[in-house]
Amino acid sequence: MAALDASSKLKEAEDVARQLSEAINFRDKEEATNCLEQLLELKLPVCVKLRPEAYSQEAIRLRVGVTDAMSDVCIPITLMVPVYWTISELKEKISKDYGFHPAVQRWVIGKRLAQDKDSLYQYGVKTHDDSAFLFVLNAKAANLSREQKKKDKGEKLLEDIIENMELLDVAGALPPDVLPKQDIALHPKPKQLGWSCSECTYLNKPTRPGCEMCSTAKPENYRVPDLYNPDEEETRRLQQEELASLQYEQSMLAQRENNYRELLETDTRSLVGNTEELDCAICFCTIQPGEGAVLRECLHSFCRECLKGTVVNCTDAEVACPFVDQEYSCNCKLQDREIKSLLSQEEYQKFLELRLSIAESRSENSYHCKTPDCAGWCIFEDDVNEFTCDICNETNCLLCKAIHKNMNCKEYQDDLRVRGQNDAAARQTTEMLEQLVRTGEAMNCPKCQVIVQKKDGCDWICCLMCKTEICWVTKQARWGPQGAGDTSGGCKCRVNGVLCHPKCQNCH
Repeated sequence: MAALDASSKLKEAEDVARQLSEAINFRDKEEATNCLEQLLELKLPVCVKLRPEAYSQEAIRLRVGVTDAMSDVCIPITLMVPVYWTISELKEKISKDYGFHPAVQRWVIGKRLAQDKDSLYQYGVKTHDDSAFLFVLNAKAANLSREQKKKDKGEKLLEDIIENMELLDVAGALPPDVLPKQDIALHPKPKQLGWSCSECTYLNKPTRPGCEMCSTAKPENYRVPDLYNPDEEETRRLQQEELASLQYEQSMLAQRENNYRELLETDTRSLVGNTEELDCAICFCTIQPGEGAVLRECLHSFCRECLKGTVVNCTDAEVACPFVDQEYSCNCKLQDREIKSLLSQEEYQKFLELRLSIAESRSENSYHCKTPDCAGWCIFEDDVNEFTCDICNETNCLLCKAIHKNMNCKEYQDDLRVRGQNDAAARQTTEMLEQLVRTGEAMNCPKCQVIVQKKDGCDWICCLMCKTEICWVTKQARWGPQGAGDTSGGCKCRVNGVLCHPKCQNCH
């Protein structure tokens, strides 16, 4: 009788529990409350489990934001999932579709950290466009070793094999007790090709240059498999990348051509104007675009009046950039076309004359024409004894340092001595020549006694009158009575390898 009463209570409890389950599934709060009260009166343990059929079987569109510790932005993705899925099932889907191991996934839904056993519905995910947040840990932070990852992968493969076996059983392909092991191996999940990110463990497609999730660069030693065929989406991405690269190259080429045209245009200008407002480094005035000048050599900018003043007041052949401050002084030079554009024609002519005067004064072998008020001058070489001025067309004797038209050097020097008695200018010139002989800057030819001077270079000179070759340092003829090659007289330089004088500078 007691056993019959217990069996009756159990059956009644099962009926009430079934009613409670249906009330909960259909959200009938009042009916569920009544069922709970009946169960409390029976005092029996009851387990209520919600069936997936109680929820809508249609998948909803879940918007997910994905990020990790290395990213500054959240990458949006969209998933189609049923609301009765647990967080554990959601992690498996992410692992399957995107390659993130479940151990590195942390889901936040409704400002709460989601637990694996709970369903999406429990966190308020019910309709399309509800949102969730996925934070991806790196493998080290998740304590995910390569061995653990391989073990989990093997267990997943085993589950797939068992599932395939069940499908074969249902289809009646083979009886369970005679299913060969080699046939089971025909249905494993195909291996997904690609490279695994070292930071977030995401499995990327082979052709991606960087991680799709965290942008970490592809490993340098990874090579795309030879037999790999990209899918349609990846092929489209590769085409877009190739198109973008081509557009970038075309853009860079157009930019280079534009820069080249601007450079040519700038080079045709004598003076480069400023394109932006600036303050002159000399007068500190504000210069409007186009009113100043930018120097080509150093790119320093000034107003044109200050630059012109710098050129006009310069006492050197080259005009230096006037920029100077407490730490730096520019030593770049203004170009001739810049100087010419700053000055008037008259000012530029005076500047050129100043340059010529400075060049003449600094040249060692320069000689100025003896015609009064003539600006002509030259730089002579050792074997040249006359200079015909291009300005006054007069012939200057470089040895006598005078113009003696229709006279040779001897006649001119004899005439100087005669005229020196009554002509102060001639007497002054004669005294100058005698002074040169006394100081050793000139000498009398050992044959014809005409005064000769060495201009520069070696110690070999030749008398213009008698053509005698003379050793300047010994003041003697280079050769003996027999002429060239006769070492019996003269300076005897280099006979037996001995110089004619300690100060000899190659008279032979």
